[in-house]
Amino acid sequence: HIAKLNINDESCTNHFIQCALASVMDKVNEDAKSILNRLKGRRDICVNLLNSIRGLSLFSPDSTFYLYLNVGELMEHKNIKDLEKFRISALKNTGVSFCTRSHFGSLNTRQDENYIRLAYSGINSEAIKQGLISFKDWIEN
Repeated sequence: HIAKLNINDESCTNHFIQCALASVMDKVNEDAKSILNRLKGRRDICVNLLNSIRGLSLFSPDSTFYLYLNVGELMEHKNIKDLEKFRISALKNTGVSFCTRSHFGSLNTRQDENYIRLAYSGINSEAIKQGLISFKDWIEN
């Protein structure tokens, strides 16, 4: 339990910090604008490529550098019943790594959808394209 709390404490920005940042966003400098534009470009590449995969549909978020996808239909297509097995198989076959719901605490007992979380903050646009094209090819073949 401590490890799960620690992961979220270290990797997730808490609400009061987000509110403080939002209050000064109108004073954003050019470096910050450059970073935001780069992240938006990466987001758009991810959303466009993922939406081109049959069985996926997601919207383009206004803020964040994560995408949440329900991969249940993809798992059915690959005849994989377990989300962790799907994650490992995707990594081995495509090099694409993502987190599952179980990485963020225990599942709701009524939760039967299979969501993954992809991050696009620490990877360049070309690597995103290569990885997601490989992921698409693996899913569709």
